[in-house]
Order: sequence, then C-alpha cells, then structure tokens
Amino acid sequence: MNLAKTALLVIDLQNEYRPGAAWPVVGYDAVLANTAALIGAARAAGVSVIHAQAWVKPEERDGYARQEEILTEEFRSAVAGSNGAEICTEVAALPGDIVVQKHWPSAFRGTDLAQRLAALGTENLVVAGVLTDSCVTASVFDAVYEGFRVWLVKDACGSMTEAMHRTGMLDMANRLYGGGILRQTEALKALAGQPFDGWRCTRPVEFAYTLESVDRIYEAL
Repeated sequence: MNLAKTALLVIDLQNEYRPGAAWPVVGYDAVLANTAALIGAARAAGVSVIHAQAWVKPEERDGYARQEEILTEEFRSAVAGSNGAEICTEVAALPGDIVVQKHWPSAFRGTDLAQRLAALGTENLVVAGVLTDSCVTASVFDAVYEGFRVWLVKDACGSMTEAMHRTGMLDMANRLYGGGILRQTEALKALAGQPFDGWRCTRPVEFAYTLESVDRIYEAL
C-alpha cells in the first residue's frame, strides 16, 4: 500500500455507542481498542487520520423530515454539543487530525470530505467505525463511487448486534471494488508499509450468502 496516498477514516466512534448508552454496540471496547492501535500506526507513518463525527444541529433536523415525524427525544442521536455525540477519548482527535462533522449517514454527503481527500492525493482509504450496517456502509459505498480503494478493518467495526455487523460487512464486500477486508493485525502491517494479506474483491456479488452461511463466510474473510 502506498502510504503517501493512504488515509485512515474513522467513522462515528462516539460515546452514544458505549455499553449502557443510547445505541450500544456489541464489543465496542474492542472496536475502540483496535481502532486506537490503527490511529497510532497511522500517525507514526505520517498517514492522515480523519474522524467522521455525527453531529446534528437543531436547524439541520429538517433534513430527516420523515424521521422527524416519528422521532421522540429519547431516540435522538448525534445531538450537536451533547456528551453522546462526543468522540470517545480512546480515539480522540489530536492536532493534525481532520474532523469532518456530518448529519447524514455517509461521511461524504453534505461535507467536504471528498475534496479534502483529493487535496491529500488519497487513493486508499483504511476504514474503521460504527455502525457497520448504517453509517459505515453509506460512507464506504460513497467512497467506492468516488473512486477510492477501500480497505475495511473487520474487527475495528461494529453494530448493535453481531448479526447486523456480519451481514453489513458482507453487503459491503459484495461491492468493494478495488479494495478488500482486513483484520486489524494485517491493517497494522499495511500502515507500517509492510506486505499484508486479506480478502480482496475480485468481482461483483461474490457472496450470495444465506442465513446459514453468513458466519462461515464472515469468518473466512
């Protein structure tokens, strides 16, 4: 991986996904720890670290008009200025990192992320974050459509159930043109400029998975 053309994108690792919070992610502590190691490796290698932060201001809520019809305050997420919307201390941004605040699932929609990546000369995006089946999926698909090679770190992503995470990962794998899926140990090698191994996308819809085959395929990635 050409590190001069690589960036690490960390999506929505915020307090509201902690155990006991509004939207608890299964295995969140491990996701945070694995991502923290990735961030450390990226900084050591001079690779840009970009934090996508879900951050919705009151005046932006009409962007989800249909959601607003049914949403009560107890189910509101990404409230700008709230503790829940703050980036977790384990993976907090440092000077030199880039923070992109978003109010749509995709980190590309309504932000300048694509322009920032272009200015950096980015071709490869190493991606971690939550929720696998929501904001990560939306961001990854937009990244692929923008022409980036996306390398998903499977054990640095998560969702509210393991099934949601695993099916979300396979859904992305089926459209991950030019990129692939890495385990954290292999992603660390890539960010150190070393040879690395992982699953690589070779054709569209490689995995016509069933409920019975999801776990087998996911574990093989």
